[in-house]
Amino acid sequence: MNLSDVLYNLVGFTVVAIIFLIILSITLRFLSKKFSVDKIKLYGIFLNMNNNTILSFSLISINYLFLVWCLINFQMNYIYVIFSFILILLSDIFAKNYKKIPLNIINLFIECASIYVISILKDYIFKEGFNTLLFIVLVLVVIFIFLYFTYTMFRSLNSIVKLQKDLSLSKKRVKE
Repeated sequence: MNLSDVLYNLVGFTVVAIIFLIILSITLRFLSKKFSVDKIKLYGIFLNMNNNTILSFSLISINYLFLVWCLINFQMNYIYVIFSFILILLSDIFAKNYKKIPLNIINLFIECASIYVISILKDYIFKEGFNTLLFIVLVLVVIFIFLYFTYTMFRSLNSIVKLQKDLSLSKKRVKE
């Protein structure tokens, strides 16, 4: 895969991510009006977060979208791994979550390797002849990996929220 293909795919991801965010925004607006949820309650998760923590939160979400996009496209190469690595590393640095950097990097490489394995399995199924049993295995593995991505994303977001909560409590104690 040459550089122009990679850049073309990254532009495709950007377009898909923007469309996803627009759909998510419209859905949240509709649901907040339908169930009469105040904007303050909807944005309550971001209360007491500084800009670095919100940026870290966003970087983890972008990485999640990117990995799901790679999973759906059955594509993974070293440039995508580097892109995800940079997102995860920046997220941990902005959140000042230095203890979690090695664990997050290990999880990232597991996630990228799983996408690569799925890509190999998909190529085998469609090039060597369609096999229903292998196709079912492929679908189940894709579902499992999607759930694993979701779990690691929520675990990372939860650790950021806990870290921010601990930092705000320690600042309150210092003021007292």
